[in-house]
Amino acid sequence: MSRNKAHVPHLLLPFALLAGLFSCSTKHLTRPIYAYGTNWMVHLYEGEESLLDEIESYVLKTSRILDLNASKEAHGVYALNHLGEVEADPFLLEAFELADAMEKEFPDCYSYRIGDLTSSWQDALSQKKVLDDERVEELLQKAKDTSVRRDGTYLYKTGEGSVDFGSLGKGLCLRHIEKMLKDKSIKGYLIDAGSSSWLFGENPEGDHDVKVNLKDAKGRYFYAKNCSISNSSISEHAVTLDGVTYSHIIDPRNGKAISPYDAVVAKGRDAAYADALTTALMIAGEDYASFAEKKGYLVAFMKGGEVAYATPSFLN
Repeated sequence: MSRNKAHVPHLLLPFALLAGLFSCSTKHLTRPIYAYGTNWMVHLYEGEESLLDEIESYVLKTSRILDLNASKEAHGVYALNHLGEVEADPFLLEAFELADAMEKEFPDCYSYRIGDLTSSWQDALSQKKVLDDERVEELLQKAKDTSVRRDGTYLYKTGEGSVDFGSLGKGLCLRHIEKMLKDKSIKGYLIDAGSSSWLFGENPEGDHDVKVNLKDAKGRYFYAKNCSISNSSISEHAVTLDGVTYSHIIDPRNGKAISPYDAVVAKGRDAAYADALTTALMIAGEDYASFAEKKGYLVAFMKGGEVAYATPSFLN
């Protein structure tokens, strides 16, 4: 059966340009939000302004819960890292449960306990420096010696390492926004959570999918409707020093900031899982593609401007 397609210029398009995606006769409410350290854009083609207020409030609240520097947030990750225990907000509990499950599914290739390593690499690379091996090993061992357990509504951390749920925070927030929209019978929407996670609803002008071009593989594209998309990419964060490219994605096996891929894209039902999945796959690689596919996610790996691997029938 043939399908009509609406066109988005590319996956990482600044979403201000999406105002022209549908005709001027279509209702279109937008709301920019700064949260999770990045710019969001919410597009609703149904509903009222009050729904945008509700979404914005939730995004800002959950962003504070997972903010490593939100010292005034008594039930968030800051309190857990600095006090060793916290009566956790339900959103933090859910983030922990998903992150803990991801560590079990991707042993050695996914870790939420490398917060100190991640921030130390970011600081070093911002100064055009490479973190020395001794410091990497010290922080890696600290992460390995750190653990978190749940007891009811409380989380307890042992060890001196810092936990960080940034690899899944935006996706988890989108999971709840999607439920919020469904509960209100809203079908027409598109939410850009800062150029790494998206929530696609239905095109309000009919049964159209949106064409999405890949930034990291020119000429390749796929279609999106009623799904989530996650994209882990080093293109906006990479720093090349002495011929070696470093990124913000840290390998938990050796503590290095070197990824074997330029980007990984995942398309599937649950935005939270897709968000964490692409981070894990950037390290785990194509060997785990079949695992992701069995879970119901279409995936693509990019390297050097080309597609290194993609789920059959995913890309055009």
